[in-house]
Amino acid sequence: MLAGGGVILSEMTDCLQQLIQTAHIPVVTTLMGKGAVPDDGPLHLGMGGMHGSYVSNMAISTCDLLIAVGVRFDERLTSNADHFAPQAKIIHFEIDDVEIDKIIDIDLGIKGDLRWSLPAFVNKVGAAGFDYKQQYAAWLHQVMAMKQAHPFSMPPRPGYITPQELIEAVRDMTEDDAIVVTDVGQHQMWAAQFYCTRRPRCFITSGGLGTMGYGLPAAMGAKVARPDTQVVVFTGDGSIMMNCQELSTVAEHHINVKIIVLHNNTLGMIVQLQNFFYDSHYSQCYLNKKKNLPQLAESMGVKGFRIDTRDQLQSVLRHALAYEGPALVDVRISGEERVYPTVPGGKALNEMILGGDAACGDSI
Repeated sequence: MLAGGGVILSEMTDCLQQLIQTAHIPVVTTLMGKGAVPDDGPLHLGMGGMHGSYVSNMAISTCDLLIAVGVRFDERLTSNADHFAPQAKIIHFEIDDVEIDKIIDIDLGIKGDLRWSLPAFVNKVGAAGFDYKQQYAAWLHQVMAMKQAHPFSMPPRPGYITPQELIEAVRDMTEDDAIVVTDVGQHQMWAAQFYCTRRPRCFITSGGLGTMGYGLPAAMGAKVARPDTQVVVFTGDGSIMMNCQELSTVAEHHINVKIIVLHNNTLGMIVQLQNFFYDSHYSQCYLNKKKNLPQLAESMGVKGFRIDTRDQLQSVLRHALAYEGPALVDVRISGEERVYPTVPGGKALNEMILGGDAACGDSI
């Protein structure tokens, strides 16, 4: 099962979870579908696509039936469309006729609103009287073994806080219905990988066509709409500079958002792409090292915090998240961090780079 943002927009997440539990189908979510099923659900394989999990991309590449619900098969999900789910019959539930057969050749298109088509399908599956669990036992064992063998993980980096440590620490300190917002870049993918989301509409991101600077205004909107809900935005030092003037708006209107900056003095995703695929010919991707983001925040009326070392992480984060008012937390990470897995442009999903130097790292 491949679940996208359409499941959340149509408010059919409960229905989808009923289908998954009835038929014992493992599910992959897209970036925009994060939250359609709990990230730690027993049949959830994780996010698929360019920076998706190993098991998600391998499951898509080796399954014999792919049921896509509320997805549009964008390039960040499919990579090389000619080699997407090459062994599978594909069923596509989609409200927009234009999206069916646009990018991926499908075998059966279910045209219509998920609010009627998905419940109808769930009823048919439930009434079939078929032992799905027994039928799919071998496949489930195969994919769950891959999930256990290849989780999202980052090795420790001496002298630095890793993005995984930071994001998981924030997750442990936030409420279960907290709304997490991201800007655009490496931090966006790390948040998608490492922040465990259990509910729909709790992970807000701009998707593959988004722009740097999206995060802070989106977080402000989420907090104004849901004033009693905790709102945290993950951003980078490049992205926050695109809309840092809105710190004054946050302060003026007492919009209590918490801004977590992953600060590495680079445009991290640009560095990564130029490192991997352009022979480390770096251009226009290194930022001013003299900027002091906590001082900038303080100058506009927002409380500023800074974390330089691992031993500061827990105490400063707790203080910042408990602070009564908007706060910015500047967290120094290494400029050498990369997002793994990654699927090179033009490659199939099962040709992931898993880690290490892209020139000689493990790949499938």
